[in-house]
Amino acid sequence: MARPVDIAHSPSQNRLAITWEDGITSVLEVPYLRAWCPCAGCQGHSTTIAYRPAPAKAAPARIADIWEVGAYAIGIRFADGHDDGIYSWSWLAKIRYEAPPEGPKTGRFVNGVYSPE
Repeated sequence: MARPVDIAHSPSQNRLAITWEDGITSVLEVPYLRAWCPCAGCQGHSTTIAYRPAPAKAAPARIADIWEVGAYAIGIRFADGHDDGIYSWSWLAKIRYEAPPEGPKTGRFVNGVYSPE
């Protein structure tokens, strides 16, 4: 499992930069992270996790707080108060732009396998 060696939040750019053990730095936009929230409230109780962007007229998601969850994940509290998602290292590695297929993922993961829509 890929593990981060550094995580840096840039409020001014509204991004989270994750430097991985392999030396690659993934830069993820905060609204992208919010759209991929893995919590049951956002995704339901199934083996499918889908990209769920905010409505076009909504203000862009922002991070209010970040904390470590054990040695395997981070928790993110977004400015809208939502903080139920646990972003595991393996989940962040799957949604990073450098993971195949390269680029932002806007489809769904079914049983852990990505499928574009």
